[in-house]
Amino acid sequence: MKKWFYYPAICLLTLVATAEAKAQNFNTWTADPPAPITPLRKRPASKPKPKPEVRDTVAIEVPKVEQSRLIKRGLTQRMKAHKPLEEDNTSVEFFANNSRYPTAAAMAGAQGNVLIRLQIAPDGHVSRTSVVAVEPRPIPGYNTTVPPAAMDALANEAQRVFRMLKFEPASSTSEEELSASFSLQ
Repeated sequence: MKKWFYYPAICLLTLVATAEAKAQNFNTWTADPPAPITPLRKRPASKPKPKPEVRDTVAIEVPKVEQSRLIKRGLTQRMKAHKPLEEDNTSVEFFANNSRYPTAAAMAGAQGNVLIRLQIAPDGHVSRTSVVAVEPRPIPGYNTTVPPAAMDALANEAQRVFRMLKFEPASSTSEEELSASFSLQ
């Protein structure tokens, strides 16, 4: 009886084993024998790379920050009344000497006027600036519309320079409005 009991189990195992073998043989791939492996050639020792030449560099012009006289307060009112004082030229000269034309604005052909409001602390330093108006002037030959980013660059440059101005001390805070004109010609 023991033989009869093991015979169906052996048949069942043989059947399962042959089915797995057939399944494995179903996906076999026949091909040519693999190519012989050739060792890689060693690269010759590389020469040290020469150091790059140091070419003449363009010196970046550092803006001057010179202001011989303090600016008298009330500059805005004097300019609107067309009655400037001789000392009022200090702000114009200071802007001309210390401003740089932004690259983005020059590439876009942006030029125009920027009106900046300055808040002047009692000690005479500019404590805050804000842009009041931006008036672009297109250049003939360029697009008729000036990109806003280019005009923003001009406004930022005007604010940067006007923040460096120094006014005469006073008892309270005051405000001035100054105009900056940018021209590529």
